[in-house]
Amino acid sequence: MEGPPLAPAGATGPDVVVDVGGTSTRLILAEAGRPIGELVRFTTPNRRDRPGLPLAGVRERLLDRIAEEADRLHRTAEPAGRRDLGVAVGAVVGTDGVVRDASVLWQAQSAGYDIRAALRTRLPWARVTVLNDVAAAAWHYRRLGRFALVTVSTGVAVKVFDDRLPGAAKLLSDPAGLGGEIGHVPVEPTRLDALPGGPTGAARLGRAAAAGERGARELLDGLDLPWCECGAVADLCAYSSGPAVVRAAIRRARRDRADFAGSVLHRMVGGDPARIDARALADAARTGDAFVADVLRAATRHLAVALLQVCAQSGLRTVVVVGGFAHGVGAPWFAALREWLATLLVDAGWFQGWTTADRDALLHVPGDAEHATLAGMAGYLAARRTETREVVKPVGESRLLLTTGSWPRCGREQLLLRPRYAGLCGTDLQILRGERGLEPGVLGHECVAEVVEAGAAVTGFRPGDLVTFNPNHPTDDYLKLGHNVPGVFRDVLVADLGALAQGQILGVPPGCGPEWVLLEPLAAVLHAHRVLAGDWSGRDVLVVGAGVLGLLHAAVARARGARTVTVASRTDRRLRAAVRRGLPAPDAVLPLGPGLAAGVRSATGGRGAELAVVAVAGDGGPAATELVWPALADGARLHLFGGFGPGRPVRAGGGTVLDPVPLRTGSGRRVVDNPAGGRCTVLGTRGGRGSDFAVARELLTGGGSRQERPPGPGVLDLAPLVSHLVSLPALPQVAAELLDHGTVSGNAALRVVVDFRLDGTVLAPAPAPAGPPPAPRGTP
Repeated sequence: MEGPPLAPAGATGPDVVVDVGGTSTRLILAEAGRPIGELVRFTTPNRRDRPGLPLAGVRERLLDRIAEEADRLHRTAEPAGRRDLGVAVGAVVGTDGVVRDASVLWQAQSAGYDIRAALRTRLPWARVTVLNDVAAAAWHYRRLGRFALVTVSTGVAVKVFDDRLPGAAKLLSDPAGLGGEIGHVPVEPTRLDALPGGPTGAARLGRAAAAGERGARELLDGLDLPWCECGAVADLCAYSSGPAVVRAAIRRARRDRADFAGSVLHRMVGGDPARIDARALADAARTGDAFVADVLRAATRHLAVALLQVCAQSGLRTVVVVGGFAHGVGAPWFAALREWLATLLVDAGWFQGWTTADRDALLHVPGDAEHATLAGMAGYLAARRTETREVVKPVGESRLLLTTGSWPRCGREQLLLRPRYAGLCGTDLQILRGERGLEPGVLGHECVAEVVEAGAAVTGFRPGDLVTFNPNHPTDDYLKLGHNVPGVFRDVLVADLGALAQGQILGVPPGCGPEWVLLEPLAAVLHAHRVLAGDWSGRDVLVVGAGVLGLLHAAVARARGARTVTVASRTDRRLRAAVRRGLPAPDAVLPLGPGLAAGVRSATGGRGAELAVVAVAGDGGPAATELVWPALADGARLHLFGGFGPGRPVRAGGGTVLDPVPLRTGSGRRVVDNPAGGRCTVLGTRGGRGSDFAVARELLTGGGSRQERPPGPGVLDLAPLVSHLVSLPALPQVAAELLDHGTVSGNAALRVVVDFRLDGTVLAPAPAPAGPPPAPRGTP
């Protein structure tokens, strides 16, 4: 499922649903899974009779007309705002909206054309969902449980639907929603040997015939070999689709002149085979015309074989038939198909022991097939409102998978929360890489979420409120959101009174942006600063690490009046990315290496750093600390914030060996000898407390005391720390690239934030401050 689900609390009024068929396009509003109101219909622009028309012009006319009519329906429906637009297309198209083959629709493949993007550009209000028309129609008949749905119209395709399966997986397809395009599979391959070059020559001739070349068509007609709009010869569509049956009737009328002359069809078309069309065939068939009956028997034979094969392969007892041609011709067409099914069904294998009632029930002819695609798309959009997506880490694997589930019910003492933004942090990547041994199932602990439902016993929050989380349990370090309990990379979260009572759910202001996912790491930084020093004014500060946490340390130190704040990083690319976004100033950064101490003493007038924080990724903390010791002033205070895993000791002067883990988990401190001379107090903390979250909130909104925030009316601006906004479906590939290369789309990343309101697979860089970035001091 590509687009964001529409939670029950998030409905914005009726949807607009569209059925793009080879003959006509129809639009209607839909509510609660049912079409309502005015039906709009217009002829679908195509190139069937005028293959010389420019393809781009035909596509643009169709999309422009859909947008015009959809916009009109949108404006007539209330309430206003964003609305779902569900588009079912008679083409091979994935759920990403990208066409793979639209030969039947536009008489050209159009591979790569993005229908969803084209409609998004035209209709800013629309959340666009694109399905193949057969896939959409199948949702209308979900009450039948498990069945194959075949459409016989300008093309032929089959989808298998199983209502026992979850979510979008009810339709058997590949992850892109593709599958069932059996119309383009040859059903008479031996006949291709009659052509020069065999199957390869047939393919060339088929493409030429589909392109309108008269000579190719005449050669194939002379051999009584049918062709398909996709360019195939003797495939199922070439025998059984509506246009193919019309061509077959014309060929037979020209070949068997005596039979044609005695037919009802002959009278209807004035004896001219070129005037035969689908309507004439249907009208003649309903009179019992023997000539047309023979045409229909020939057209349905291969289709019957294909349907029996689908049933035997998938264990199906029901085949639903829709499509404008099949139902347009009506009873005579279905009689021909039933006759072949009865003749070809053998009492063996899957069909062994079938009773007469079983055989009679195999073919289901619905009375509402004309509206199945529109109604099915409406049903699909409604069904999505009961589904949720979540990104799951399989146990023991370093990858993420997008899965679907059901929308949970809200208990009396529960809150249902819909994430709006969620941050992907270094800890998530460490867990994903297997460095921490944790298996939360769903990662993520930085989040801004909206309350969508509150149980009767819950007070203090109501639907529409925005909240964030303190992922740390106040008394149990083994209960941590996104670490060893499921995290926030999912469409709906369930919280209870326990989380409320423990202060793990905190309100945030309305309208807060994606940078507010950093409230949790900011609270952790504030906790560290609180124990590191009471007064930061006029102090010389060194921060090692130019990741998001290191930059937060630097930003808070500057905001609290530090005299100098120097940031050091072992990664030049990360330093440049930080400077490019204005974090920090280019003359306040240094490479992490042997020259660090000299650089820090130069920046501090020879004093050295009084307060230092090591906030690096992975297990690089001890090695970074070795480089920090000579940069410290006598009596300095050093915080071991990040990069210190179990079994990775820090070596101080006099042979002292420090275990950082108990220091950090117990907010401990040790006074040690600095190996480079003098004394140093080494401290550690982990996470933020409730009071730290309160101060962090004040820093972001401009409240709090002077010591808690910068002087003047400004607030701490964390927006530059967000380098990329991505959709939830894009998260697996984003995480994979970060694991492998440390980049997003080839660029250095700071905080990557999932924006749950983005549909499709979206990776977008967040806006950066204008102006060219100067080179960081001390880098090449």
